[in-house]
Amino acid sequence: MFDARAAFPALPDGGVALFGALEAASRQQDELTISEHADLFRKVSAESGSPWPGDFHTARVPYLREPQDCLHPDHPARRVVARWAAQLGKSTAIENWFCFIVDRAPGSMMIVLPTMDEAIKFNRIKLQPTIDASPQIEHKVMPVSSRDEQGSTTSFKKFAGGFAQIVNAGSSKGLQMVSIKYLAMDEVTGYAKDVDGRGSPRDQARARQKFYGDLAKEWQGSTPGIVGDCVVTADFEAGDQRYVYVPCPHCGSFQALEFDQMRGPDAARDLPAHFRCISCDGAILDGHKPEMLARGVWIARRVSEGEGPVPLAIAEADLARWACLPCEGRCRHWQPTYHLWAAYAPREKFGAIWTRWEEAQGDTTKLRVFYQQDLALPYDPGGVAVEWEKVVEASRKVPYPPRVVPSGAGLIVSAADVQGYGIKWSAYAVGPLGQWWLIDREVFEGAPDQSDEPWIGLSDALARRYPTAGGGELGIELSGVDTGWATSRVYAFCAGRPNVLALDGRHQRGLPWLGTPSKKDVKDRHGRVVAKVLLYPVGLYDAKTAVVAGLANLVQGPGAEGMWPRNTLHLTSELCDDDFAREMTAERLVDPDEEARASVTRRARSLISPKAPREWKKIVGRANDWFDAAVYCLALAWQLERKLRLTAERWADLLVEVHGQPVAPDLFSATPDPFVKKPREPVETGEPRTPRPPRKRWGAYN
Repeated sequence: MFDARAAFPALPDGGVALFGALEAASRQQDELTISEHADLFRKVSAESGSPWPGDFHTARVPYLREPQDCLHPDHPARRVVARWAAQLGKSTAIENWFCFIVDRAPGSMMIVLPTMDEAIKFNRIKLQPTIDASPQIEHKVMPVSSRDEQGSTTSFKKFAGGFAQIVNAGSSKGLQMVSIKYLAMDEVTGYAKDVDGRGSPRDQARARQKFYGDLAKEWQGSTPGIVGDCVVTADFEAGDQRYVYVPCPHCGSFQALEFDQMRGPDAARDLPAHFRCISCDGAILDGHKPEMLARGVWIARRVSEGEGPVPLAIAEADLARWACLPCEGRCRHWQPTYHLWAAYAPREKFGAIWTRWEEAQGDTTKLRVFYQQDLALPYDPGGVAVEWEKVVEASRKVPYPPRVVPSGAGLIVSAADVQGYGIKWSAYAVGPLGQWWLIDREVFEGAPDQSDEPWIGLSDALARRYPTAGGGELGIELSGVDTGWATSRVYAFCAGRPNVLALDGRHQRGLPWLGTPSKKDVKDRHGRVVAKVLLYPVGLYDAKTAVVAGLANLVQGPGAEGMWPRNTLHLTSELCDDDFAREMTAERLVDPDEEARASVTRRARSLISPKAPREWKKIVGRANDWFDAAVYCLALAWQLERKLRLTAERWADLLVEVHGQPVAPDLFSATPDPFVKKPREPVETGEPRTPRPPRKRWGAYN
């Protein structure tokens, strides 16, 4: 009988090998975060083009640690959004997540890329080289084999307990028929808005996760798109809005680097392109970046109602007050969302960013690339957007009492925007030189097409009178109601009120702010005509432009002489909260063909007119009701000034009539108290001034 052990004395004992393998397989594994797992087991292939082939080290990109750790199955976060500039590691997070899933948390995964070419490139350059270079997972993923139907393919990675399907967002076929626990979407701003008539590819992919409920996980990373139509920005703003705060190398104050802090080369100080600390004005150079990034902290800037804003600069001793883990503490109400721009890239030089900025001046194509790829901000073809956060901040700087007529105003107009849930109504006091103040606003809840309650509330509001600087009172001169919702009820409401106009917004350019009315029938519940009402068209294009310009002037603030610019929309913090400011900045002036020019071939692009007019477009996911009410108020105020022929002198007379006192030359200075004014100096002409006849009150407009 053949004695195998005698013939092969070096052969290990079978029992030892068998039970040793069983012991190793049953040994308890350490609990690892995704970052820890990547540091231990992820290998970076030289084929990937990374400057750091070999062992992966999260410490090289420390800002990646928190976002990718939120993808752990035990983390409470359900969705992670990264609005990041180019080349900052958005796809790296997907690769690290894939490795962790294969090794520690097997399940079904879908990776969505904008196009088929990008899906193929992602597998060929990033994912498959990572699998081949990482021994911990290489043997767990079935090899690619054209002959084995059970094996992996270039777009389908199969492993024990799960799979990863790589699909492109341009076809709905890959987005159907599977249940997905883990969803990774890359460069979502490049997705089509509708695919095969089934809707947004993002929504189609998310529908695959319904089976898993709160156990599902989603990663969404992208550079931004166009202002008002940028889905990653809409999702970022819906979350807790995290920014990396890094310490100043001079004073230690933690702050998020902003492009406004950047300065070009300074030959006088022998400084290259650099940043200036917002606390001590110290110069922050490229050499300071490694230590700053290593100590960086993600700070959520979104706060709950009633909380103060997060400071732009935080002392190290105060970090604990403002830092909170994702989905915990003050951040527990929102999903984690992250903003990161090119200044944080470990190998990016500040001088290179500054050079790209200078080269983009006067070139809209380069400027768009700079905003999206460097600043990680949506590009605004219509110019600089008014940010709602700055509107809130500006409303706090020069407050005035609500429901009181400022001494610079002589008329009050109001407008109501009717929606399915109720009526939003606001009143503005109007003065000369385009100055107008929000003095009152309210929401009357109830279905306007079914309930009388909101209409009763609106009727009572239109009868309100407001105290003036001279101790008198002033009522609302003219009001309007939008007819876009519950039209018949609006007609009936306006028909019996001569100074309440039925309004119909028109989007075409070149229309008057308030046009020639047309007669409409007012019918009862049985369809019988019981009255007539005049429907006034409102030219929205120019009126919206004026409202946004008024907000921009508010944010800009008074000039060097302390005077407010013409056409300033004044807001006070008591009436301007975060939600109101978001709605007031909910529309952007965009080029409707901007996306088309960027995505079509040169030949097709020539068919798109470069002179196509811009149009106002609502930002995705943001209501615009208060904005619409302000637009209608401005149109009514424009018509009043035109009808009453309010020249500068007649405005002065009107203000004296309303407030019972002269108006000072510094009428529109940025004084906190609108009633503290200097007396008007008398004009020495040698002849008594001829008194003007009393102003005629606004009569029945209909």
